[in-house]
Amino acid sequence: MDLFAHADGDAARVALDRAALMQHLAAYAGRDANEWLFLNMHPRSLVSPAGAGIREIADALAAHGLRPGQVVIEVLESTLPDDPDFDRRIDELRELGCLVSLDDFGAGHSNFDRVFRLRPEIVKLDRSVVMRAEVDAHARRIAAQMVSLLHECGCLVLMEGIETDEGAYIALRCDVDFVQGYHFGRPAPGLAGMTGLHALRAAWDRFDRQSVSDDRLWQEQMSPYKQSIELASVLLAGGASMDEACRRFLSQPGAEMCYLLDRQGRQVVGNAFREGLAHQQIERVERFGPLQDTRHARWSRRAYFRNAEAAPNFAQVTRPYMALQGTRMCVTVSIQFDMGGRSLILCGDASL
Repeated sequence: MDLFAHADGDAARVALDRAALMQHLAAYAGRDANEWLFLNMHPRSLVSPAGAGIREIADALAAHGLRPGQVVIEVLESTLPDDPDFDRRIDELRELGCLVSLDDFGAGHSNFDRVFRLRPEIVKLDRSVVMRAEVDAHARRIAAQMVSLLHECGCLVLMEGIETDEGAYIALRCDVDFVQGYHFGRPAPGLAGMTGLHALRAAWDRFDRQSVSDDRLWQEQMSPYKQSIELASVLLAGGASMDEACRRFLSQPGAEMCYLLDRQGRQVVGNAFREGLAHQQIERVERFGPLQDTRHARWSRRAYFRNAEAAPNFAQVTRPYMALQGTRMCVTVSIQFDMGGRSLILCGDASL
């Protein structure tokens, strides 16, 4: 970083970038064909006439006995230009046979438009992602969703900056494909060897133990909510009012309101609120005032509707999400049941 920082002007940085690329290819010559060599390239080098051209890269690979498929070209997500020439160079690298990696995703002004544009084979999540996830449960959920969305985009995901056992566990919980960081090995002329393998095995051991424990704890925490929403559905089917049927659910910690949907997902009655708490809290959020009255709203797109519809008579719990009225994360417990020959879905929200 110091070397590049002291390069005077774009031309000097491009020349240094080109020299570093050629030096690394030469140093890697003769290595195992089943390894990948990740090479950082500055985006400006790919569009500058002074940078390494595709033909020059191909000739250098051939001269050192390397296949293009052994090389992953990394470009910094934070410095990508909105330049058709740059996009063409990325396509040419892929046509040559190299893989493309988007580096430092999740830092600064990251956006998925660049993933859609460049179609990288690998996206490397910036170390700030795991650092936030280590101390914030909400950030952990966001990280897991980012990984899931990147997988949907057709990318493999690497989590950078793993420096602790906690970070390694989070990476596994987020379902990333690769990990990188000092926890597995520091920069060195050779591979980390057994040190890295021991750290990886320890991370898997913790995952095997703790993921089962975490999942069991979550099920135990949700059990009273599921049981009480099941009871509420039985009471409703027997003719009880919403307030009466949902009283037990609304007495659970954090429970706020219940609502009833028809087979099309339309809300058929007003919300039943936890007395003296949830209704007042929601009404206080004046910024979300237009969203307070949800009668006749349609919720069939929501996971709580689809989950309940797929498993009638069994209570389901969603992943945590932001409530419509904002300011709080919640889960929804839902169950599909029959009342007088009519199929309905009862839902209950609880804040986390």
